[in-house]
Amino acid sequence: MEKSANGKRVIPKKGKSGGGKVAAVVVAVLLVLLAAAYLALCAWVSAGKILPNTTLTVAEHTLDLSGMTREQAAQTISGESEGWYPASFQLTSSEYPELSREITSDTPLFQLDVSALAADAWSHGREQGFLGGGIAWLKAIFGGGYAIDAQPQPSAELEQLLSDLPGELTQALDSTLTESTYEVTDTTLIIHKGISGLSVNGADFRDLVIDSLLTGRTSIEVAPHVTPPEALDFEAIYREVYKEPVDAYLDKETSEIVPSVTGVSFGIPTAQALLERTEEGQECEVPLTLTEPEMTTAKLEESLFKDILGQSSTKTAGPSNRWHNVETACERVNGTILLPGEVFSYNELCEPYSQAGGYLKAGAYVSNTTQDTWAGGVCQLSSTIYYTTLKANLETVERTKHKYDVGYLPSGMDATVYSNSYDFKFKNNTDYPIKIVTTLTKDSNGTRWCNVTIYGTNTTGIYGDPYSVLLSTIPYETYYEPSSSVPQGSQPQRDSTRTGYTGKKVEVHQRLRDADGNVISDTVIHTDTFSVRNAYYFYNPADAAALGIDPATGLRNLTPVTPSPSPSTSTTPSPSPSPSQSVTPSPSPSPSESVTPSPSPSESATPSESPSASPSSTPDGDGNTPPEGIPIASTVPLD
Repeated sequence: MEKSANGKRVIPKKGKSGGGKVAAVVVAVLLVLLAAAYLALCAWVSAGKILPNTTLTVAEHTLDLSGMTREQAAQTISGESEGWYPASFQLTSSEYPELSREITSDTPLFQLDVSALAADAWSHGREQGFLGGGIAWLKAIFGGGYAIDAQPQPSAELEQLLSDLPGELTQALDSTLTESTYEVTDTTLIIHKGISGLSVNGADFRDLVIDSLLTGRTSIEVAPHVTPPEALDFEAIYREVYKEPVDAYLDKETSEIVPSVTGVSFGIPTAQALLERTEEGQECEVPLTLTEPEMTTAKLEESLFKDILGQSSTKTAGPSNRWHNVETACERVNGTILLPGEVFSYNELCEPYSQAGGYLKAGAYVSNTTQDTWAGGVCQLSSTIYYTTLKANLETVERTKHKYDVGYLPSGMDATVYSNSYDFKFKNNTDYPIKIVTTLTKDSNGTRWCNVTIYGTNTTGIYGDPYSVLLSTIPYETYYEPSSSVPQGSQPQRDSTRTGYTGKKVEVHQRLRDADGNVISDTVIHTDTFSVRNAYYFYNPADAAALGIDPATGLRNLTPVTPSPSPSTSTTPSPSPSPSQSVTPSPSPSPSESVTPSPSPSESATPSESPSASPSSTPDGDGNTPPEGIPIASTVPLD
């Protein structure tokens, strides 16, 4: 309470704060009025009118749909858009006149979905229900309104036209795509360049027509789609055309020549450049690069087996079983063909050396004696082939000498064979196939010959002229052994299993000559030492003194003693044979006995050039002649 001027409190007067209450009432009234106004606005919006500032835009055309009902908007859109779109258009093409044509329709070629557009305009602002309508109206007034951007759709008739016209126009162009092709002749790759195809692409044509008509252009320039031929894959063509040059060769199974293959290739950059400069529908020729192989079919046919590289014949002595074995081996080897680089194996062709292999028993070296064994004598063919390969100047791969000098060839020209131990092998080191022809023949005198001829192609004219040089000898001794099987008073009988062989050391040379017979080289290829084998004879022990045999040493080096006449005999016995009357075996045949060859690859066994070699007779005797035209070597009936 306020104090008065005289000091007393004064009670305030009632009614002085009524202005605030009035203000509150006014505010409340205003709020009620505003709410009522907003509700009225919402009611008005919900009454079915399109909000203010609602427009429809179709291309360059705009319609104001504000305040319209849905039905009014639909009528307005339908009526106003009726003349917006053409009912015809013109297709033109300056380059392809066949594409030009007039397209007409009884109805507009485009249409609007009037109902959908009117519904869209009317629905705006009503998405949030009754109370949201007022806010939508206010936004329409103050926020810029609502704009509908409509896209006209092709009519059903236009859709049909857009579907049919591309095929019709393509057919009118009559320009089918032709792809590029190629063919290969003997010398040329011929490329036929394709022709581009013309067509009207359906999707591109549809976009062109629709865009043109919607922008008011009824004259439409049509440019067909050009489809060029697919680019040739020259890498793939090259792989197809390319051929590696392949030499002609001899098929050993059929003995027929497999033709050579000419190499084929071409330059890919050259082919690409030529094709680029070629007009469509024309052709270009790409030259092929042909590479002949080193060995063509014609070259092989002309040179195959045309030369005798080497030829030899050796006298084949001994019993019939030995002839049989040599002939059997000849049949196994005869006609063998070796391609360049291939290796000949005697055992591979002639085994097994047994009865199962078709052989008979005949003399052969066994330990230090000569015994009848299966396939005895087959070494004569292997040795004759070895000697012939030296003449042919072929490469020796494996060769083993005999223990004793064989006698039917120059010393050191032999080659022994034995299953799983010794083989004779040589390599065809020429550039051409070779053929080995082996036969056993009998001449008019009844002498048998083991013949070997090697055919091939001598491109250089060089041939072998092998010979051996006798370095030293060891004479064999002749020993006599007592045997009661020898009749008393008869001459000693030779032990056929221990005939005498002179020991030798020889140096074997391979002498090469050119086509004119001139010596171009002389090489020592091996040095062989052949063992000595002593000869043995059997005699009756009672005849030792009469024969001059020393029983202690087995040598016939004593003076023969003539036995006294027996009183009981009326006949005077003949004197004891003197040493000069006894049978002394001849020494082992010397290779100098054979015929000296002329400088030709077809010559036979070449003699030793050692002056110390002396001739000796063979068990078959001398003077027999070989088959006509073939020189001989001396022979003895050994392995």
